[in-house]
Amino acid sequence: MSRESFTILCNELSHIVKHNTTYRECIPLEKRMAIALYTLGSSAEYRTIGRLCGISKTSVCCILKDFCRGVWDKISSKYLTSSFLTQEKITECVEGFTKIGFPQCLGAVDGCHVDISPSASDAVDYFNYKGWYSMVLLAFVDYRYRFMYINVGAPGRCNDSQIFQKFNLKRILKNPLLKENAKKMVKLMSQM
Repeated sequence: MSRESFTILCNELSHIVKHNTTYRECIPLEKRMAIALYTLGSSAEYRTIGRLCGISKTSVCCILKDFCRGVWDKISSKYLTSSFLTQEKITECVEGFTKIGFPQCLGAVDGCHVDISPSASDAVDYFNYKGWYSMVLLAFVDYRYRFMYINVGAPGRCNDSQIFQKFNLKRILKNPLLKENAKKMVKLMSQM
């Protein structure tokens, strides 16, 4: 992330600034943003990030929660549109994937399991095939790795196919605009 983008993000999320108390000074907004972005962008544990930044793992968790809530409340409507498959976006994505060697591709879909601690009544639903409790995040990205769609909250025992069938992504991808872009012949290279 560039310094300019980071500054813009800090300005957009300035409402989550914390104030000093008589007990301690607050963590500055820029440091909070950096911690949240680092946490989201790495696979490091909260404990490790806390040690790197000189704060507790609980503070890392709270900062991440505040950041995600702030992004959702203040800027999600600006960047996440309800109909992301406009004609321009479809054309851009298909051309972008074609340039990198994937003709007729609109996006990439995958899911990932996010570790959770479910309530005892929901434990069976959230126990995944890997042997731990999770919630599934299913994402659809474009050729530049930008998220175009996400679904979070499916129980860990669901696989990607079940989530795809059950939630909105399948319906969204049945958009008639996609058929217009799918009428080109794709030449396949024979194996050598």
